[in-house]
Amino acid sequence: MSMSIPPEQDLEVLRAQRRRVLLRQVRARRASSFARRSAMVRTGVLLRSIGYHDDR
Repeated sequence: MSMSIPPEQDLEVLRAQRRRVLLRQVRARRASSFARRSAMVRTGVLLRSIGYHDDR
């Protein structure tokens, strides 16, 4: 397998693919972070609804 320099249009394709992968990772991280915050909020609401008081 020879390692030649890919043509410019191939580089553009690779850059576009990399950009899509990075965007997907960012979206997944944001969704995960949002889900975690939502779960914490739901837990807090649930604890308050059953009369649990956090004395801080």
